[in-house]
Amino acid sequence: MKKVLCIIAPIFTVAYSLLYASLGGFSGNRSALSKIGLEHPLLFTIWGITTVFTLFSNIIIGFKRTKYKFYIALLSIAAIGMLLTLCFDFDYSKYAQYILHCVGSLTFSAVTGTTVFLLFLLTKNYPFAVISALILIADLILLLIFKETALIELMPIFAGYIMLSVHNLRKEKEKIELIGKA
Repeated sequence: MKKVLCIIAPIFTVAYSLLYASLGGFSGNRSALSKIGLEHPLLFTIWGITTVFTLFSNIIIGFKRTKYKFYIALLSIAAIGMLLTLCFDFDYSKYAQYILHCVGSLTFSAVTGTTVFLLFLLTKNYPFAVISALILIADLILLLIFKETALIELMPIFAGYIMLSVHNLRKEKEKIELIGKA
């Protein structure tokens, strides 16, 4: 089951995300995942659900190796963010919905990214902690410069899939060290 969640789910979600994003192109503000969702709300909902499932299941697998439980609260907050994103339109003419959508999207992105970073930091996977921090910073800078595009939105998510999968499928250091001492 772990290999399905760490390998098959990310591959499926990446493929679906790329197909979904291709509906709006990959560059320019009209390619933003939420803008595509205005024309294809069901496909947007499927994208959101598969993204949450894949990220959250891999985060849970990673944290199960630790004594920490705070990730449950963080994932709950991130899930509420995605729920707001999926339930409210990214339509400026519906200003209240637009604001709730944006707050939800920002909450989901920031809290999920922070949770992934903390997982790597607390499990002493420092290379992945640094890489995830740099990706989050780069993504923020690119969003400020170019606004939303599918490529900029998907970059940290895809990086998260890869790093979480590698992290979760590697052998635990403690077990390796104990075997070496035996």
